[in-house]
Amino acid sequence: MKVMYPGFGGVLPNVLAGCGLLCQHSSESLSSRNSTGLSYKSQKMVQAMDMNLREILGYLLSEGELQLLVRGYDVVGDIAIIIIPQELEVKEQVIAAAILANNKKIKVVAKRAAHYGGEFRTLPIKIIGGEDRRETEVREFGIRLRLNVEKVYFSVRSGNERRRIASLVQPEENVLVLFSGIAPYPLMISRYSMAKRIVGIEKNPVAHDYALINLGLNKKLKNIVLIQGDVGDLLPRFRTEFDRILMVLPKSAGDFLEAALPLVKPGGCLHFYDMQNSDSFGEAVAKVRSVCESVKRPLLAADITACGHCAPRTYRICVDCLVG
Repeated sequence: MKVMYPGFGGVLPNVLAGCGLLCQHSSESLSSRNSTGLSYKSQKMVQAMDMNLREILGYLLSEGELQLLVRGYDVVGDIAIIIIPQELEVKEQVIAAAILANNKKIKVVAKRAAHYGGEFRTLPIKIIGGEDRRETEVREFGIRLRLNVEKVYFSVRSGNERRRIASLVQPEENVLVLFSGIAPYPLMISRYSMAKRIVGIEKNPVAHDYALINLGLNKKLKNIVLIQGDVGDLLPRFRTEFDRILMVLPKSAGDFLEAALPLVKPGGCLHFYDMQNSDSFGEAVAKVRSVCESVKRPLLAADITACGHCAPRTYRICVDCLVG
């Protein structure tokens, strides 16, 4: 179900499908409607949580302590990242040992030491069990991704979304991925599409270094160019238009819309990520529409996919846009 805008005209169905605007709701997505009346798709998340902590620790903690636990934890490669409430810090070693004993694939247990933050949205952690390291390797739909979980941003829960985007890319497309991180989107698109060229731009030098490592780990993928630098500085220098542009920075991608939209070919696709409350998804579409008007590029159609749950009633969403 889509959000359509006047001026859409006679766009061919396969063009709309390529932007994610005519895709059928598979078993991996749910059709939903928020209170604004806008329709959107909500992906079922890949279970990043390995086991319910209350089940693992049921015989080690009191009922009151169990109630304080966050039920699940993220597993990034062989590193488990958990949340330890302050009241349970005296039991963190017990919790870590239980996780290691119940999942032999996990070699490191870390707790969040703070929230995601800083320019590169990194997550401070403290190792509380297992090996003393922060580097690991993730395998996602056949892609190998090496990373340091504390020095780069990577969401293990966005694998389905990356695969969804790759499925939309048409043969011979030129694709630009902004804020490309350790290169999960470029690598996924390269593996699961017939794109002509994929360009990724990332400012975090550590993430860029890992992206280059990951390009080497996936040696068969030859159509990727990775650039280290600030999107705001680099986009005005581009003289090439792209069939598809991804803006995968949900916190502040809107600040770069004015620079990115002129690089979308007429009839091309823009995937704009944002974080919104469940009853205000339409605000993300309004951001894109406003900038489209300011740069005199018509927004022909837009579709919203909820692709991550960030906080109570707050979602990471993607606006799939067809730009005239």
